[in-house]
Amino acid sequence: MPRTRFVASNRFLPLIAFLLLFIASPMYGGGPDNCVAVSGIAQVRLLDFGNPDWVGGRPGDPWVGPVQLVVGDEIFLGKLSENDGEYGPSNGTGQSRGGSYFFDFDTQGSFIVEYNNSEYPNKPKFLPSYGVGKFRSQGSVNILNGTGRFTKTTGNIMTDGTFVAWNIDQPGVVVPSARFNNTITGKLCNIGPKIE
Repeated sequence: MPRTRFVASNRFLPLIAFLLLFIASPMYGGGPDNCVAVSGIAQVRLLDFGNPDWVGGRPGDPWVGPVQLVVGDEIFLGKLSENDGEYGPSNGTGQSRGGSYFFDFDTQGSFIVEYNNSEYPNKPKFLPSYGVGKFRSQGSVNILNGTGRFTKTTGNIMTDGTFVAWNIDQPGVVVPSARFNNTITGKLCNIGPKIE
C-alpha cells in the first residue's frame, strides 16, 4: 500500500511543477511575460527655478520633482519631469494632447511614458490668487527612449492626483507656481538587472 501512494504522488509531480512555474511565480514579481506591478508617488513643482527638487529635470519640462517608484520588490528613487503637451479640443479647459513623463533614476537608467490625452476637469488658474484641481493621464512606455536597465522596457503607467496653483507677485511681473501630488500605478516589463 505505501508503494502505491508513492507511485501516485510521482504522477502529480509534473502538475505541481507546472503550477509553481506558471501560476505561483507571477505572485512574486515574475511570470512568463516578465512584467511587474508598479506603484509610486511624486510631488512635482511648476517652474520652481533654483529649488533643488526642481533642478535636474528634462530640459524644457515645466513640471519637475522627486519620484519614489516601487517596481515589483524593488524601489527606485529619482526625478520625474513632465510636459503636458498641446491643449486639446477644449482649448485648455480640460484636456491636453501629446504629453509625456520622463522618469530618471540616475545610474539605473531612465524611460519616457507618452500619453495621448490627459484630463484636468478644471483648468489650472492662477488669477486672482490660486486654483485647485485634479490631473489624470495614462500612457505607454516608449521603448525607443529607454536607457540603462530600461533599454528594453515596455509597459503602461497611469497617473492621478491633485494640483494647487498660485501666483508669486514680483515687481512688474506675475510668476505662476504650482505643486502636483502625483499617484502612479501600472506595470513595467523587461527591466534589466540592477546596475552596481
